[in-house]
Amino acid sequence: MITVREVDPFDRPTYDRWDAAFRAGAAEGRPDALLVTQEALASSLRNRGPRKVRIPVAAFDGDRMVGAMLFEYWLLDNPDTVAVEINVPPAERRRGAGTALWRWASARAAELGRTIFQAELGIPGQPWPGSLFAAGLGFTVENVEDHLVVRLPYDEARRERLRAEAGELTAYRLTSWVGLCPPEHRQAYADLHTAMDRDVPSGGMIRNPAPWTAERIVENEQRTARNYLALVTLAHTLDGTPAGYTLMYLLNGDPEHALQDDTLVLREHRGHNLGTQLKLANLDQLAEQRTTQRLLHTWTAQSNGAMQKINARFGFEPVEVLHELQRVAPKLRPAARALVVDRDDRILLLRFEFADGHRAWAAPGGGVEPGESLREALTRELAEEIGLEAPADAPLVWHQEVVADGHAKGYDGVTNDYFLVRVDSHHPAGSLSTAELAAENVHGHRWWTPAELQAYDGPAYFSPRALPALLADLLTSGPPASPHLLGL
Repeated sequence: MITVREVDPFDRPTYDRWDAAFRAGAAEGRPDALLVTQEALASSLRNRGPRKVRIPVAAFDGDRMVGAMLFEYWLLDNPDTVAVEINVPPAERRRGAGTALWRWASARAAELGRTIFQAELGIPGQPWPGSLFAAGLGFTVENVEDHLVVRLPYDEARRERLRAEAGELTAYRLTSWVGLCPPEHRQAYADLHTAMDRDVPSGGMIRNPAPWTAERIVENEQRTARNYLALVTLAHTLDGTPAGYTLMYLLNGDPEHALQDDTLVLREHRGHNLGTQLKLANLDQLAEQRTTQRLLHTWTAQSNGAMQKINARFGFEPVEVLHELQRVAPKLRPAARALVVDRDDRILLLRFEFADGHRAWAAPGGGVEPGESLREALTRELAEEIGLEAPADAPLVWHQEVVADGHAKGYDGVTNDYFLVRVDSHHPAGSLSTAELAAENVHGHRWWTPAELQAYDGPAYFSPRALPALLADLLTSGPPASPHLLGL
């Protein structure tokens, strides 16, 4: 039975197992992959910043960890988006670990009210197992970048040839630094970061980044400096107007690799070899700061023809392709419901009557409020509707998704997660009054035997429609290892 749970990054033994599984899955078959260092990832997870939440999640088969996922979402921008990276070690694949992790991600995203899933996939060649898995989940490729490398130390003859071709820099001046941005350049640097976020080719990826400020520059650099050494060159016109920048990182704890990150020249300053001049100046800094690094990595969109040409002139060669993936889900309101079953295998259902004349028999429960978990919502709803305390270990047995109008105002449909709650007996009497229940369309309740469910033919319908057969199977087989997926 595969189970999924969050990993506490301060629980060193468990976290180290998670990190090992995460890396084993990410690196398999990718000799040129550039993975974040163990120290940098641990630092990020143990020192949460104000702008992003990052959660390590693991899949277990008994005590054995069989898969790892990094689940992320932003707090100050991109309010509808989560990012996921699922890695399963080769020996554990095709046993359901990746699917179980995806279900966890889907459920957590629903709790957060987020409907856009994004992921990145490094691909050394086709066909690639990760591509097939992502496509099966409904992800589509929205942007393609080449992962490029050039060997270090950088070829001195090529650098001098490029310098000669670029010519003398007359209308601009360059300012370079190592580490933190000098205070006098913070606002210009922030404005250029904002322009970079808006200018970088991203295909069909949905992004709504917040503008950069000088304060955000300081905050970001202080966090980054724990694990990376930044090398920056900024271009200004002679009157001080910012025109572009380039950024490299040396990775603490990684003696092999360096990273060429952003390079931007504002549109009104293009056509003056400024991109080449910026890169050359930063290569000069790299020559001074480099120790043992032997490869400089960068990523460039295949659609970015101008930067592709510059990278080719600098000797970068492709080693992988990076697919940026996206899945836009319907906006579904999450709900938690209880299959309350007594010692005689009777199930308690509530009678719903709607303004359009429809009537339904459904399990008690209801929508998840902002900030609630599924189990917290279950506890609240059962107390309000039927006066029953929800057990903390109630198994989650069904996950229902319904995409249709009319189920929840402002949403494309609903998800219902059903928990099995066994009781000896119970008299429904919740904290809500009869009038308050009626305002939520609840107009009564009834205990049903399995035989009565099977024999009932209306006029109201059951939710889910196949409730009689589903309950019969649950009572016969017991709670499933993972929740059964249901439709309407």
